[in-house]
Amino acid sequence: MLLLPTVQRNFSANATGLAIFTLLSLGTFTAGVHLLSWQVCLLGLIMALGIRVLAWVENSALFLLLIAAAVLGFVAVVWWHWRERREPSRPRLS
Repeated sequence: MLLLPTVQRNFSANATGLAIFTLLSLGTFTAGVHLLSWQVCLLGLIMALGIRVLAWVENSALFLLLIAAAVLGFVAVVWWHWRERREPSRPRLS
């Protein structure tokens, strides 16, 4: 039903993908309940949590990129200072 043209007019491509992934995780969880398999139930729960993570990353990708750049800059400065401290002082040739 999600892929019918009348429904597609109301949903974006991202919303349709997340809705299909939600149905897939719900089906996986239900299959685990019917099979009495805790591993399959856990997989369904992980998939359901993954939907939330995917939606959050999609909405805040620029923010995550900014955080990654700041961490990378901090690591580069710390590494540079650490390297300067470890090198023995070399005599300068004049």
